[in-house]
Amino acid sequence: MSVESMRTMTANMQSLKQSAESGGFAISPEGAEAYVKAIEAAQKDLRQIDQHMAVLQQPTKLGTSPDGQTLSRYNLESATGGSGTAGIVPAMDQLKTALEEARTAMKKAVENYHAIDESQMK
Repeated sequence: MSVESMRTMTANMQSLKQSAESGGFAISPEGAEAYVKAIEAAQKDLRQIDQHMAVLQQPTKLGTSPDGQTLSRYNLESATGGSGTAGIVPAMDQLKTALEEARTAMKKAVENYHAIDESQMK
């Protein structure tokens, strides 16, 4: 998964949350359950990936030559963010936050669904 695709997913989930909070999105409990399961599966996968993220945040051992040092810095910046790169680690952190926001959005969307049902029964 690329940093760009994680950014897109993050933006989409934030939009989903805003829509649910404004009442513009409602979903049945059954429909929400499927989304929540998918969110939980993604969160589980991210927790497993987290176990390996520490390795990415360490300088690579490419020797003491100027080229080796430059490449080592480049690798580290690609992981953690730096000049010209967003970094995979910050992108993953944003995705984790967005997934939790999406989970919250599903709960709110179910509340919206029930509110619509109740208003139509009156």
